[in-house]
Amino acid sequence: MKLRILPLLLFTITFCEAQISKKVKMLARPLDTIQYAESSHIGIGGERSKMYDDFRKLAKTATNDELFYLAKNGSNSLKLYSGKELFKRNDKRFLEIYQYYNDHPVMMKYVNGCVGKKDNIATNLMDEIYAAKEIISIRDSISKEKTDNFTKAQLKSIDDEGYKKLKQKEIQFFLDHLVKKK
Repeated sequence: MKLRILPLLLFTITFCEAQISKKVKMLARPLDTIQYAESSHIGIGGERSKMYDDFRKLAKTATNDELFYLAKNGSNSLKLYSGKELFKRNDKRFLEIYQYYNDHPVMMKYVNGCVGKKDNIATNLMDEIYAAKEIISIRDSISKEKTDNFTKAQLKSIDDEGYKKLKQKEIQFFLDHLVKKK
């Protein structure tokens, strides 16, 4: 009996280890035990969130498949951040992630600026869609203006947050699919 279980156990460990690259695994390690998440700027002074910056480094390296794996199997912070990143990359599997957390709620604390609240991951993902709609609108509006240093800095900040390629029609696609299911 024990000999039959050993190959299955080895296969499972090998398969799970193969889901994400060593580099992504290393970048995910600081976030792997954290059960809450933070926005890019936190506190009254609006200082940068180290946790969020750690994830942005991971996002630059991770493939969509790796993000999908982390969105389903990571810590709560990795689940939320990875789900948001799949949305920003216009990966249709975002719908699957959203639906999963909508059907199987996972409550977690999210600190947005200086305010923290406990909510379902699906609620935070939906908030991301509505926020992205505004961010993309601002990005498209200011990109048509004269490009002074302030405008360039704003556009760079939006790009750094992962919204460089996302379009309004893609956001609408997600909204149409999610609102229809409710």
